[in-house]
Amino acid sequence: KFVAANTDAAPPPPPPPPPPEPEFKEIFKIVEEMPRFPGCEEMEASIAEKKACSDQKLLEFIYKNVRYPQIARENGIEGTIVVQFVVNEDGSVSDAKLMRDIGAKCGEEAMRIVSLMDNMPEKWTPGRQRGRSVPVMFTLPIKFKLEYQ
Repeated sequence: KFVAANTDAAPPPPPPPPPPEPEFKEIFKIVEEMPRFPGCEEMEASIAEKKACSDQKLLEFIYKNVRYPQIARENGIEGTIVVQFVVNEDGSVSDAKLMRDIGAKCGEEAMRIVSLMDNMPEKWTPGRQRGRSVPVMFTLPIKFKLEYQ
């Protein structure tokens, strides 16, 4: 004779889901189309011409926004800061790192400029590889040079 098991007992809980795979996002250093600073995308121009225009707009942005740190000015400190950051697939800027600093708060000023870029109304044009937007490591040298009158 068949006896049914106690039907009031709850089924065993399902096994826990496997842990999510760590998300590894490849960050490119060189791509077919490098990221471009905003301001030139409406041009009827080749990619190379847009890149040249974008580089000029980036320089203008830096020199319009940079504030030479007082301590660097007083001590005659000049030189080139190198900042690296990622231009993401959506044109946002992240993961800024100071690669070379000359001291006297110039590095902090360079990092401030990079953070301003991520708060602009227009985003960067992302880099492209095989027709799709990809995150790209961007290296930006910023020259601090005192102008003597």
